[in-house]
Amino acid sequence: MSNYSTVASALVAGATLCIASSCGKLDEGDSAGEPASEPTKSSERHHHDESQDDHQENNYDPAGGAAKAKAGSAADSRKGAHGHDQPKSAAKWYITMHGEPAGNTVHALSGAGETLGNILQPVPQAVGGNAKGVRGMLHTGEHGLLVVSASMENTRLLRYAEPIADGTLPFESVFATKALKDPDLVHSYALAVGADGTVYASNQDTNTVSAYHGIGTTTPGEAMPVPTEIAGLGVPPGTIVPRAQVSPQGITQIRGIAIGADGLLYVCDRGASQVVVFDPKTGLRKGVLADSSHGLMHPIQLLFAPDGHTVYLTDNGVPAIFRIDVTTSSVILFANRSTGCPELPSSLAMDSEHLYVGDRKKKQIVRFKLETGEPDKQPFADNLPDAPEFMVPASVLPIVPAAKKDL
Repeated sequence: MSNYSTVASALVAGATLCIASSCGKLDEGDSAGEPASEPTKSSERHHHDESQDDHQENNYDPAGGAAKAKAGSAADSRKGAHGHDQPKSAAKWYITMHGEPAGNTVHALSGAGETLGNILQPVPQAVGGNAKGVRGMLHTGEHGLLVVSASMENTRLLRYAEPIADGTLPFESVFATKALKDPDLVHSYALAVGADGTVYASNQDTNTVSAYHGIGTTTPGEAMPVPTEIAGLGVPPGTIVPRAQVSPQGITQIRGIAIGADGLLYVCDRGASQVVVFDPKTGLRKGVLADSSHGLMHPIQLLFAPDGHTVYLTDNGVPAIFRIDVTTSSVILFANRSTGCPELPSSLAMDSEHLYVGDRKKKQIVRFKLETGEPDKQPFADNLPDAPEFMVPASVLPIVPAAKKDL
């Protein structure tokens, strides 16, 4: 576990690829009805480079952390039905999905977008049994996963070890649960990690963010003390972002969270049409990064790029994908319905060339070129067992360090 802090630093700088979409049953703003009017395309949007091949396969290898030619790679070029000609050990991506039974496990995808099957091994009944309503995921130092089991009756953060030879992940331990004196940990959704290894969880039913000692500490999963700056609110241990009912600085309807390279916590407040910035050390609000004046309606998921200051945002109220520079507060429309954004966008993931976006309505993963914003002509992954919620690489991607900045 000595390498956890190194991995945490990498994730903070932009390789944390799992943060928020809508969860549990579909919210009113997540319905498949007519979308609201779309914001006007920004003139800063790049034009399509017609010299690039829209059908180019993803040739970025997350496990190796380097781009390589796909020619001659038989494992990734085969396109058998639902990926049955490839083992789970060929996984390049992990995804979670809404509903039953797909919502109770993590699925593997190949580098060509083929589904390879479930990868989570059973959880003993003595500690609550198998995950139920799986949502956010977070890599640990051993390249295993920390996974949200979002059941409202028994919300847990479950820790799985690194993959074994067949590509499945053995259960390791219950990292945190409401039963362990964490009353705000209910129907949790997204996970994030700080440079010091602190784990953060957004909780839909309490509209809070909880913080836990990291895996590399002597007390992994123990709730962090409430910061002195917000202790007067009477929130329970672990809570570092309160609900709006107990503080005017609080959140009305929480979804995605992310830690930036600046060490600040970025929170999607779906109900307020805002991305709000908090200091996770004090629990105090630092400001609003983007809101309805920028075209936001129901912000769902955040993803920091490897540069540490560019963040991508899905909004399924507009629906749209936004690109935001946290150093300049510049908000640019990356995609809307007319340029390929799904009607119900959800999960966000990234490699060196592409942005991957979940489509909850069509049960697909679609892909955009980062440089141009141009979507592929065909879905990256199609006919998924259920609506995608979160997507992360099967192993941690390399990152580019970024300078810190104060809001």
